[in-house]
Amino acid sequence: MAEHSITDDCRREIEALHRFFVAWFHGTAPDDDATWQRFDAVMAPDFGLVSPSGSHQERDELLSGLRALHGCRPPEQGFAIWIENYACRRVAGDVILATYEEWQRIDGIERGRLSSAVFERHAAAPHGVRWMHVHETWLPKGEASDSP
Repeated sequence: MAEHSITDDCRREIEALHRFFVAWFHGTAPDDDATWQRFDAVMAPDFGLVSPSGSHQERDELLSGLRALHGCRPPEQGFAIWIENYACRRVAGDVILATYEEWQRIDGIERGRLSSAVFERHAAAPHGVRWMHVHETWLPKGEASDSP
């Protein structure tokens, strides 16, 4: 297997997780424990998310809420997520700070979030890193909503 830099590992993880979200929300990914394990495995035990509205969710609450949203946006609705402007901001030992824009299209409307994510190296994770913390802020064209 080819070696990747930690910067590449974080980018690959960000892109892969968001592809997973699209498949999960579309309902094209199986709604079973084996499929869900991919998401569960990359979230650190003390993971936390600060949404664009400023609310904070701990790992278990976030995972429970997202698991219940399987199939909430069928493909025919045109829902999409894509990542732009990824940057690795700092590597300090096994901890990495990255930023990226997460763009979503929902009901024909595009909106974006600027996300800061803290990762840690974790050999058992699919891309060698797992998420520790995410803080999201609406980009100027975005509309204030925390829905997926």
